[in-house]
Amino acid sequence: MQQNVPESYLPDAAYGPEPVNALPETDYPSHINVAEELVDRHVEEGRGDNAAIRFRDRETTYSELQEKVDRFGNALRDLGVEPGDRVLVRFPNRPEAVVSCLAVQKIGAIPQPSMKLLRAKELTHILDDAKIKVAIVYDDLLDELEDAVDAVDCVEEIVVADDVGVEHDHPSYESLIDDASDDLEAHDTEATDLGLMLYTSGTTGRPKGAVHSHSDILATADGYARYCLEPTADDVFGGNPPLPFAYGYGDLVTFPLRFGATISLVQDASPETLLEAVEDHGITVFCSVPTAYNQILSKFPEGHEEYDVSSLRVGLSAGEPLAPHTFDEINEKYGIDILDGIGTTEMLHIFISHRHTDDIDASATGFAVPGYEAKIVDPETGDELERGRSGQLAVRGPTGITYWNRPEKQSEAVENGWSFPGDIFVQREDGRFEYQSREDDLIISSGYNIPGPEVEMVLEEREEVQEVAVIGAPNEERGEIVKAYIVVEEGHEANEELVTELQNHVKNTLAPYKYPREIQFIDELPRTETGKIQRTKLRDREQVA
Repeated sequence: MQQNVPESYLPDAAYGPEPVNALPETDYPSHINVAEELVDRHVEEGRGDNAAIRFRDRETTYSELQEKVDRFGNALRDLGVEPGDRVLVRFPNRPEAVVSCLAVQKIGAIPQPSMKLLRAKELTHILDDAKIKVAIVYDDLLDELEDAVDAVDCVEEIVVADDVGVEHDHPSYESLIDDASDDLEAHDTEATDLGLMLYTSGTTGRPKGAVHSHSDILATADGYARYCLEPTADDVFGGNPPLPFAYGYGDLVTFPLRFGATISLVQDASPETLLEAVEDHGITVFCSVPTAYNQILSKFPEGHEEYDVSSLRVGLSAGEPLAPHTFDEINEKYGIDILDGIGTTEMLHIFISHRHTDDIDASATGFAVPGYEAKIVDPETGDELERGRSGQLAVRGPTGITYWNRPEKQSEAVENGWSFPGDIFVQREDGRFEYQSREDDLIISSGYNIPGPEVEMVLEEREEVQEVAVIGAPNEERGEIVKAYIVVEEGHEANEELVTELQNHVKNTLAPYKYPREIQFIDELPRTETGKIQRTKLRDREQVA
């Protein structure tokens, strides 16, 4: 192993489950460097003048991106970063984040993109757990990082990208790039060397580090993107998922750069700035989460007419189940299908989805992505279940679950080469996989298994409901009852009459035992930075109530 990675931090001194390379595109050579594949290859093949990144009114070509990556890679080497070292990359969605990750990868080290909203306590855990050696940070995000660095003894240097004028005495990202050589030969990384480290969003507990090899990163593009999206160099990938979100890293770094396409970055995404980016950057592949699609529809009901959205050809969604009514309304107004997908930080990207050429059934997630196998098993026995029965999802393919320094969690998540991402699904007779819930979101009431997201989607059909989260609330008689937390749409009143109407709507749509016996109106649902609802916080609230 060439990298400076403590074997004790990896399961069985290996890299998790053995990858299954069912596609010729994912059968990589034994030595490959992801930065060379995503940037250098395009320059060598004559595409250096093509647009790599669009940010605001600025454009970076592939040749310019290569030079920045090479200069910063040399600067990091001069700071003492060696192959296998972990480097924190803490930015909003800006070009410096892309350059930093690629530079770290090119010299054989491991970037750890960090969510911009993390506070010092959360950062302290990540710095210490990952043993971060160097941190690269946007100046407006420096304060929390400095507090975290003071609490650990592993971070040797902080590099700051100046933008808003925060005073500091750390090395400058811009100066390091200006002063460094642009001649950089990529480290001779093995395909199985670690090339990316991401931390889970913490929706089900303390964030866990998940690690991915250089071949893992490429496989997400050469499987899901290549077959489900069929991208070309003419595509522009844009949207609002944060780059430290595995979904966002694939959508806004790996996929466009793998196919010589263009990245559109929006630093402070809102419905308005996203629609502006579609118009100004010519976005063709729009990547987002259900919440953002709903916000666009709610805040800009005529957005499809107010902005030039003619460039769009397909939408992507992940993070939460996409409601069929959202799919239908986007399709009607914007003329595109949304490919809903299930993926995890641990598996790196989407492994179940429709292809853009499929006859899409919005009530199902889709089929196993080419290169992956998926099955539904009995959580007690591990036996595969016949189609039509709900159970635990098991997946295997070119990527798998590998935790950093979590051997107990690793043994729970992988068995006989199959990864268990923690989702409850049904495989229909037509082969499509239909999402039921996260294992933690399955409500057991009077012996009935009730998937919370199923109830949520029915409630979302009502015009009075802006957002909803359904959980199991403790109940002496039934064990748990279905409880819905609801944000009411503007113009509607939250009252007992609405409670009755919503309960009756569920009773008339689903089996009556699934209706929410309690409904609580709330101003705002707790969410992670990636847009996922933090149902654990709602469940915790019930425990102390």
